[in-house]
Amino acid sequence: MSTAAYLGRIDGEKRCRICADDPLEHDFDDNRLIALDLSKTPSAALAGAIAWADVEVDDCFSAPNGELAGTTLGPGWPELQIAAGAMLERRFVEKLPPHLRPSCPPRLMHGRAYEHTALLYWPGIDDPRAGNRYAGHHAILVEERGALARLRVFPPGTSTLDRGRPLSMWIDLSSPEQCDAGVNALTTIGVGDAPKEGAIYLISGRLQME
Repeated sequence: MSTAAYLGRIDGEKRCRICADDPLEHDFDDNRLIALDLSKTPSAALAGAIAWADVEVDDCFSAPNGELAGTTLGPGWPELQIAAGAMLERRFVEKLPPHLRPSCPPRLMHGRAYEHTALLYWPGIDDPRAGNRYAGHHAILVEERGALARLRVFPPGTSTLDRGRPLSMWIDLSSPEQCDAGVNALTTIGVGDAPKEGAIYLISGRLQME
């Protein structure tokens, strides 16, 4: 899940403590800091440096549109940005004390919760989605032809705004090369009797070893 990340303390080359809210709002309270190891990423697990269960935060990577995605706080010192974004692993967030768990959507952000989440299938599993990355969007299905669907897809974080402007596109809702499709998929819209408005997780790249 995505959260704002304000650097609160440097504990090492890749270890730091972040605040999910503007620290000016609580007078830089140390009790609001989340300890984070920026080296515990999926690419580190892929390289065998850590176990998959130890992943805390996503890598910083280039999305299909060329923009940076994932965690933009970091990843190196002294180039680390002091206010950026972090993509925290779900189980890592669940282990945090309740008062430290970032909200989703993040504070002052708009859209549905799934518009602020991403999905990564661990490589090596018996699934055509293995190694794929997907980003959550809100979409409305307006036309269907078999498994093909014409969607109005909102840029993440804009679906609840009056000024939100969706993009029209055709998607094969059965293809894991285009969206999260298959067993236990997080994509909720579909052809036939499936809902016509809701979440779609669009392909955003593949996990690569750094």
